[in-house]
Amino acid sequence: MKKMKALQRRTHTFTYIVKWVAIIYILTYIVCLPFRETKDRADETSYKLLQAYVESGLLGTPPIRHRSCSNGDVFLLIMVPSAVSNFEQRDAIRRTWGNVSTTKPTVLLKFVLGKSKDTVHQSLAKTENSIHNDILFEDILETYENLSQKSIALLRWASKNCEGVRYLLKIDDDMFLNLPRLLNELKVHPKTNSISGCKVIGASPFRFAFSKWKISRSEYKNDYYPDYIAGTAYLISGDIISNLYRATRNVPYFIFEDVYITGLCRKHIGAVALENKGFNCGYRNRGPCGNNFRYQITGHHYTPREIKRMWRELQNRWSNCRLVDHYFIYKLADLFKYMFL
Repeated sequence: MKKMKALQRRTHTFTYIVKWVAIIYILTYIVCLPFRETKDRADETSYKLLQAYVESGLLGTPPIRHRSCSNGDVFLLIMVPSAVSNFEQRDAIRRTWGNVSTTKPTVLLKFVLGKSKDTVHQSLAKTENSIHNDILFEDILETYENLSQKSIALLRWASKNCEGVRYLLKIDDDMFLNLPRLLNELKVHPKTNSISGCKVIGASPFRFAFSKWKISRSEYKNDYYPDYIAGTAYLISGDIISNLYRATRNVPYFIFEDVYITGLCRKHIGAVALENKGFNCGYRNRGPCGNNFRYQITGHHYTPREIKRMWRELQNRWSNCRLVDHYFIYKLADLFKYMFL
């Protein structure tokens, strides 16, 4: 009899918890729904405003000091593969860690864009480049399968147009970069014949039939990939850029950009894959606060608004992280955004 009552109490407690979780879930969805609809409307309005802005002819050319690789004194070349439609991301980078016009030693920033099916976005991007002169357009359709093609393109441009550059940093447009720390590290610990960043060891291809990342035996026959550097950000020493590009002509094309460039092609030329603990490649594994990156180099997957705020916080040595940027709080907030917004 006692066991039966205990079982009933546990069942009742479980039912009670499930009921309240369901209620909270439904209420949260109801509360967030208007914001989701507002966001969709805002995106549509923003798109129309951008069209009108370009067509109005009001875009002027601000006085910008452009650097080039032609004089051979570039220390670090930063190349950012970016979707044509990612205007906000590029703007945030130019206003923060990509604002390199007066940086010493010399740093050059270039965005690498493909071809969009949206002709308006393509036109906007060309207008954007007429102002900033920092975009390379490649005749590559913007698809996930073509990411390796973009990386080949940036290697080709660097090898042909930036001879003598000491380092090439390939970094995605949703990354936060502590550029001063990277430059200081390279002065103290110079690198040669290497690609460095978040090193991946012993990874194997997904063979599961329904996986998004499925790789068949015909695409890659081995059971393990060579050591490679995660593609969110990696640093290539300048002495191997040309050889790495030439390797792409000999090593069979592979869909996963980081495995292909920093694994297969790197191995082909005998360069080394180096782990750098300052590169954070996990999905938002640190809160969106500049203070969290004072002793780090990169962080992965932050919004343009977060990147701008984080950069301001990083410049202020006395800044403190907000309560909402603490690990469990921002992770919970991210979960709700993913579920409802």
